[in-house]
Amino acid sequence: MHSDLINKPRPLNEKWLLLGTLLSSTGNSMIWPVMTLYMTGALNQSFTTAGIVLMIGAALSMFGSYVGGKLFDHWRPYQAMVMTGVIIFLAIFSLIFWNHWPVFAILVWIANFGMGIEQTLVNSFATTLPGHKTRVIFNNMYIFLNIGVVLGTLAVGYLFDYGFSLLMVISTMIYFCLLLVIVTKFNVPVATTENVSSSVDQQINVSRDSLQKFRLTPVLTAIGALLFITYLSYMLWETVMAPHMKTLGMPTRNYADLWMINGVTIIVLQKFVSNWANKHPYHVSVILGSVIFASSFFFLIFVTEFWQIVLVFELLTIGEMLQSPQVPAWVAQITPKSVAGQAQGFVSMMISSGRVIGPIYSGIMMDHGWMKILFFSVFILMILVTALLSLTLARRVDKNTVA
Repeated sequence: MHSDLINKPRPLNEKWLLLGTLLSSTGNSMIWPVMTLYMTGALNQSFTTAGIVLMIGAALSMFGSYVGGKLFDHWRPYQAMVMTGVIIFLAIFSLIFWNHWPVFAILVWIANFGMGIEQTLVNSFATTLPGHKTRVIFNNMYIFLNIGVVLGTLAVGYLFDYGFSLLMVISTMIYFCLLLVIVTKFNVPVATTENVSSSVDQQINVSRDSLQKFRLTPVLTAIGALLFITYLSYMLWETVMAPHMKTLGMPTRNYADLWMINGVTIIVLQKFVSNWANKHPYHVSVILGSVIFASSFFFLIFVTEFWQIVLVFELLTIGEMLQSPQVPAWVAQITPKSVAGQAQGFVSMMISSGRVIGPIYSGIMMDHGWMKILFFSVFILMILVTALLSLTLARRVDKNTVA
């Protein structure tokens, strides 16, 4: 009996999930801030071309999210994580030596595909941790993700002038460490429906086939639309804001400083924000955060100095803290445990779809000099989609209780 206890596989420890999130975020944050700058500067491509490259990359990430969800629910989560880690590592390693056009774009696309799978798998693993509240786990992951953003963008701000290859060397080392964590710590049993605390619905004898069907309800559709427009808007900061700040006379280092401030704000305040959010239903935090997030783009129309951009970005950050970590936890709550991978894949796909359209949309606007129109358009779109979610929830309240 004693030997059985020793040999019994242990579930994934949250600290390894958080370390994986940190490493992935740090490595990724050394790549995306310089994508547009590198393509338009060193590779002499137009903003529209750079937008197309990012769009295709996001589309591949979206496809990867779908694949990741299927692999988690229907194959072997651990083996899928290992293969994904290898794909990302090899793609980033190759960028050290082959970072000219068009090989650069191809390798970035391969990395995007792997990152899409990895994001869904990590989120799916997070829903299976026993003895934890899902929203608390996602809040903790969100904090570690932003610590990675701080570390990665700091490295970009101070090392970019020494060459793109140096950044890829450091990013490769980080992804190698991530691969080691995956190989050594993620080989754990994955909780299924029998591990979930019992409820009336879960005691009903429902066939596994019916549980495996992921149904896109009106609430999920509205949440997906909100994720789409949120990340379409967010892509402005990852693509055209760096060159836009340059046109306003600001150095590249200011752009890196902006992300560092964003990350530090999240690290310092997220616990306070999440404590407030955890006392309210998911939809309260998500809708409030979305309105605040949207308003930042309205104020962005009028900014001309760095301190003004910082204030606007802080407003966006507060909205992001209220919305972003709550959505995957909300989706996990309103979908069956047996489709956890597909549910988190849906979240990742909607995020990636926004990233598909965002770069090309903002790139075209940037090429025509329509920055104010760009900012105002995403503000209006986000307000409309937030209103759609509110109406959908209001209709559901008439029939049932909303989480």
